[in-house]
Amino acid sequence: MGYRTLKLSKSLVAAVIMAETLILPALSADDAVETHIKEGDAQLARMKVEPAIVAFREATRVAPDNSKAHERLGAALAAKEDYDTAVLEEKTAIRLDPQYFLPHVILGQIYSNQGKAEEALAEFKQAVALKPSSFRSHLDLGMILTSLGKTDEAIAAYRKAAELATDNPAPHVNLGVVLAQKGQTKEAIAEENRALELNKNLPEAYINLGNIQAEAGSTDEAIEAFKKALKLVPNHPNAHSGMGWMLMKKGNFKEAIAEQQKAIKVFPQFAPAHRRLALALDKSGDQKAADLEFKEALKLSPRDLNARVEYGNFLLSKGDSSGAEVQYKKALETNPQLQPALEGLAKLKKNPM
Repeated sequence: MGYRTLKLSKSLVAAVIMAETLILPALSADDAVETHIKEGDAQLARMKVEPAIVAFREATRVAPDNSKAHERLGAALAAKEDYDTAVLEEKTAIRLDPQYFLPHVILGQIYSNQGKAEEALAEFKQAVALKPSSFRSHLDLGMILTSLGKTDEAIAAYRKAAELATDNPAPHVNLGVVLAQKGQTKEAIAEENRALELNKNLPEAYINLGNIQAEAGSTDEAIEAFKKALKLVPNHPNAHSGMGWMLMKKGNFKEAIAEQQKAIKVFPQFAPAHRRLALALDKSGDQKAADLEFKEALKLSPRDLNARVEYGNFLLSKGDSSGAEVQYKKALETNPQLQPALEGLAKLKKNPM
């Protein structure tokens, strides 16, 4: 659908302005390690990962048993995508201080980035157990639960995050996505609007509103939401694709095609834009180009069940019943209860070509 969620940065960073002095007093070991950590955090806040790693490594050299120093070094290494070393540092931090929740958060994010969802889930749950008041832990827990399809648990995690940080829009943006997936349209819209009350400049919330309104059949309202997202971020691929989707619904195929092409120009690997472009091209009468776009969408996202079914429908409409059957059956391999695919196969059996 193209919903957008809000994530926190990969590492906890805090910009620190250090006063310059002409004469620096001698530092104790504790003061020295804290100075290196502050310097590393300041560098990381400026997205200068390498200098941050140098500072955090110096902190671990000065104080090898300091759990925070290892945690911060692991966070910086993760920002560099040196995940194997980052994992070792976070596990060292946990060994040194089993009650420290942040290493579990960073480990969870690393595992999530590596596609190890179950491992990430275990780490985020441990972080929440160690520090139930951590907004960040609950938000990350909600995101991994969402990716695993555990929607009710994700909703609970997002609600807790919203309770812990009442001025932060991220839990509301993400909560709206999950509620929309459950078909709770009214509640989903309310959450996205709440996010926009907290921050009116969130393109993700407008994109989600557009998608929710589109699924509900409110085409004009969806277009307005996508327009607001594009006003904030003129080249946002999700907003362009959503706009094109709605323009196709209104029968404006030429502009629909143009919007999908804009999305693909910005993000060539955006599979939903290729799928929607295929639909618009088909409606406009260019079946050859439509076939190519369906194939590109499935190449980029083989598990996109919407693309499978829509390509099957396209092939069936062109008289290719065997090709359509292949697509419906592939969709059912992933979800045996997928109603549109079952309906497509039933239609084939009833009216074989």
